[in-house]
Amino acid sequence: MKSTSKTCIIDDDEIFVIVAKKIMKVGGFTEEVLNFKNGKEAITYFRKNAADKSEIPDLVFLDLNMPLMDGWEFLDQLEKLHLAKEVKVFIFTSSIDPKDQIRSDSYRMVENFVEKPLTMQKLKIISDSLELAE
Repeated sequence: MKSTSKTCIIDDDEIFVIVAKKIMKVGGFTEEVLNFKNGKEAITYFRKNAADKSEIPDLVFLDLNMPLMDGWEFLDQLEKLHLAKEVKVFIFTSSIDPKDQIRSDSYRMVENFVEKPLTMQKLKIISDSLELAE
């Protein structure tokens, strides 16, 4: 499985975050996990560190439905930033609305739309897609 140096989880569901971190650790997927409870916390971090390549995560696992700033608002703000490196976003959601899938395709940094929960099998598929992209 391909590993990343830094992965960011933006999700207000503590159980999802705990399980995702555990699966990533067991799978040797990432060296470091950043966690934010909503898009507002996350976009503040990205703005502060936009020019520092070492602080920008390789991947973002993004929930859509969160308080303060949802996933869509986060993506809108992230696209306006000039980041020191490219970020790949995987939307993790319980939404089964096809309109959400279509909308996610309009963001250049969104790699895939994944139905919750994260499993080892889904993590392997993400890892394999990253290897193919190189």
